Amino acid sequence: MIMNPIFLKSGEREVLYGIMDGFTGKTIAKKLNVSYACVADRKRRLFDRFGVRSTKELIVAYNNYLIKIKEIEEIRQKLSGGINANTL
Repeated sequence: MIMNPIFLKSGEREVLYGIMDGFTGKTIAKKLNVSYACVADRKRRLFDRFGVRSTKELIVAYNNYLIKIKEIEEIRQKLSGGINANTL
C-alpha cells in the first residue's frame, strides 16, 4: 500500500494539535491569537486534506495516519537491519 504524505501548513498544524488536545474552535483562536473565522477556515482545509466531514472523523483519520507512519518506520528499520526480524 502506498501512502501519500499529508503536508500541513504551520497554521493548520497548530489547529490540528488544538483539536487533538480537545479545545474548541474559539479556544484555539484565542490561544493562537487569530480570529475564529481563521480557525474555521484552517479546520475546513484539514477536513479537505484528510478527506473527512467532521471533527470526530478528523481525529480518527489523523490517529490512523500516525499509526501508518509508525508501521512504515518499523518496516523500514526491519528492512535495513535495525530491528531483529524475529521480534516482529
